[in-house]
Amino acid sequence: MGALFLFKIGGYSTLQQILYGLIELQEVDKRLDELRAERGDLPLIVEELKGKLDDKKAEYDKCVQTVKDAKVRQRELELSIDELKAKYDKYEEQLYQVKTNREYDAITLETDTVKQQLEDTKKENEQTQIIIVENESRQKEIEEELKKLEEEYEDNTVELNTKMNETAEEENLLQQERDIIIKKSKPDIIKTYELVRQARSGQGIAPIQGNVCGGCFSYIPPQKIVEVKKMKEIYTCEFCGRILVWTQS
Repeated sequence: MGALFLFKIGGYSTLQQILYGLIELQEVDKRLDELRAERGDLPLIVEELKGKLDDKKAEYDKCVQTVKDAKVRQRELELSIDELKAKYDKYEEQLYQVKTNREYDAITLETDTVKQQLEDTKKENEQTQIIIVENESRQKEIEEELKKLEEEYEDNTVELNTKMNETAEEENLLQQERDIIIKKSKPDIIKTYELVRQARSGQGIAPIQGNVCGGCFSYIPPQKIVEVKKMKEIYTCEFCGRILVWTQS
């Protein structure tokens, strides 16, 4: 017969109540989906804007830290340059005081070494200054980008909150009703309903219409229709998996 026995209970009245509850649950979920659909893409837009804001703020903070570190390094380099200049001048003076070729060669070697260190330090200092300028410039660009993003985020958030506030009372009542229905049902049945609902465009159950499934319009054998009418067992459509119910009087 294609019945799906999710559990066995004594007496059919409880299962009938659960099935009728699922019918009501489907209506509640349908209305909740409609209310959420009225918000359109706003929730997604707000979420994406929030992500962009977080990324942009992180980039800004990185620029700030880079400038801070570069300025610290620049001060260190400037002190080194002063020290190397003083050392270089000292060796230059000593060259005029040497008395032997050996002393001259030794001081010349020291002078050349300090000269190279001075050139390298100046070069690094210039590169550090470039880093500072570039990152300070990027900070200003990011500030403008952040300003635009924050305005866009605020506008969309206000619009979303307005729409949510308009339907908040109805949504709360529907959610309370939903919680009550689920509490009175069985976990396995609700799990089946939720899984099918996710896979079938928000419809977890389907009433039999004539001799077809009201969800996918597939043919239902007469004997199965008779069994579904009794509402004494859980039956699903063999084609779409929706839980079948009987709603006709």
